[in-house]
Amino acid sequence: MLVALAALPPVASAQGGQPGPPSGEPAPPPPPPLVVEPPGGKPLIYEGQTTRQLLGGTWYFRQDDTFVGDTERWYAQDDLNGWTAIRVPHNWNATDTEFDMASVGWYRKEFTLPAVPKDEAKRTFWNVRFEGANYRTKVWLNGRAIGAYTGYFPFEMDLDGLRKGRNTLVVKVSSLRSNRDLTHWRPAAFNGYGTGGWWNFGGLLREVYVRRIDTIDIEDVHVLPRLPKVGGPAKVEVRAYLRNLTDKDREVDLVMAVDGERIELKGKEVPANAPRVLTETFTIKRPRLWQPGRPELYPMTVSAEEGDETRAAYRLRFGVRKLEAALGGVILLNGRRLNARGASIHEDDRKEGGALSRSTRSLLVSRLRDLGATITRSHYPLHPAFLEAFDKYGILYWVDAPVYQVPNTYFNETAVRAAAKRAVVLTVRNNINHASVMTWSLANEPAGNRSELGIVGPGLARFIEDGAAAVRELDDTRLVAIDRQSRAGEPVTSSVYRRLDALGVNDYFGWYDSYKADLVRAPTTTAELSDYLDQVHAANPNLPLMITEFGAEAVRDGPASQPGSRQYQRRFVLEHLRIHASKPYVAGSIHWALRDFRVDPTWSGGAPGGWSTPPWNNKSLIEEFNERKPVYFDLRKRWRKTRVLR
Repeated sequence: MLVALAALPPVASAQGGQPGPPSGEPAPPPPPPLVVEPPGGKPLIYEGQTTRQLLGGTWYFRQDDTFVGDTERWYAQDDLNGWTAIRVPHNWNATDTEFDMASVGWYRKEFTLPAVPKDEAKRTFWNVRFEGANYRTKVWLNGRAIGAYTGYFPFEMDLDGLRKGRNTLVVKVSSLRSNRDLTHWRPAAFNGYGTGGWWNFGGLLREVYVRRIDTIDIEDVHVLPRLPKVGGPAKVEVRAYLRNLTDKDREVDLVMAVDGERIELKGKEVPANAPRVLTETFTIKRPRLWQPGRPELYPMTVSAEEGDETRAAYRLRFGVRKLEAALGGVILLNGRRLNARGASIHEDDRKEGGALSRSTRSLLVSRLRDLGATITRSHYPLHPAFLEAFDKYGILYWVDAPVYQVPNTYFNETAVRAAAKRAVVLTVRNNINHASVMTWSLANEPAGNRSELGIVGPGLARFIEDGAAAVRELDDTRLVAIDRQSRAGEPVTSSVYRRLDALGVNDYFGWYDSYKADLVRAPTTTAELSDYLDQVHAANPNLPLMITEFGAEAVRDGPASQPGSRQYQRRFVLEHLRIHASKPYVAGSIHWALRDFRVDPTWSGGAPGGWSTPPWNNKSLIEEFNERKPVYFDLRKRWRKTRVLR
């Protein structure tokens, strides 16, 4: 039920109200109507607890560019003066192409929850889940702080302090960054820092959910299928993360329903007010394997039962496949050599910013499928709806933890390494059930600044060792990698590469200078790429290579000899793709990127004057207006004919 009320009378400005304007100034706009409504609507993603409900409908937003919201106690404001009605997901700088300014925004939701029978009240709890806020978040319920979170990952909080009837949830989101940020650590024109490899979008960029918890919560489930031998049985390990929210120890049965089978783990005690991880392994004798072209998935429901009552249930889909790095630098998927093609994705839409709609996600996935793409990549974990689509359509996913071009000097600091390791662990934990994920990349271009001369410093080496170990503790079924810049004359290996299963190669030979900064020479050419790849392979003979980036800026038609023209891009991309394809140790090529996206207000991307459109990165196959560039059709013709498994 939705209730619309007249706005409450204004209160003193210290509580967020607006006093009358000085003489001669226009009056502030009237506050929006107060809308109080219950959660409703089905989750936009399949995986998760079965009691999730969207906390959608009408939200309110208030920009705080002068950072006064805390002192003016906006989190406890009674009226709606200064607020604007919006919908979540929401991105406050979605259409900005000039400033890329880090700032603060406040969100507010007025809601009610369904009444609970009196005999169930003591064992009924409520939880709120944020799928993604950028970047630092603090949450209040009815004027009382209930938690805070840093990072662009999903997070949950208990809704302690709920009232009967109307409740007020207030969320402060800050996109302010620091000089030790993991992605946007470079100086910015406003508020210190915030420049990185993509636009610093601010807001509640993904959905918000609430869910009712009855006694026991299944907070998460991890499923790890292991296939020792292609053609043989699969062993499936299940880890269920339970939490007892009551003051009494509880004995539950863990029940797994999969492929028509019911598997039970009986009589497990979960201590009062405490978590417990329950594990079980079962066998699928003749598994249907997941792979591009034949993406077989197994639906599964995991439930916690107490007596005759189902207290909690969690659903997901998983796939069985075998990924391995073989001698000679070859990636095998289900026993066959991988030969993947695709393009990377950034969550950026010229109207929606980083808060992509379902229709925009569907468009990007449909373009990958139209291309015949069998792999994609991103610099941070994409919205889980993307991953569920990759699972469904058989598109492999090379996912980077959000650790971007962090320099050696920062990695030498314990706190930076700890933050980067946390980002890696959260990347794995939040996406571990998706069959499409083939590689956990620890970082993109770490210590990749030209002045660092390609050296892997001691702090970075320590991070790679610790990060790889942390990944394998959670998941030993996928590949661990880093994505490295390519420059002639820089070291092509490091002793710490022995901790990796694969190496991502970002290839811009013939576009950027792409040579070691202390050399005196002309910029590299495409003709040098083949020998460079051979050098990397010779130095790392059993480490498979994946071309994780390649491309050239293109903004309009022009001569094929003109960098920045569509014709130059077409020639450049096809020449590089031919070189990649000639190397048996290269497992695939991922174009940078699928659709143009914003970087920073001064971005030119290496294009000469007059051939760039700041802030847009124009290397992609599709323009920001969704027009497909000529090279798109060239790649589609080739990729549709490319055998992904040989």
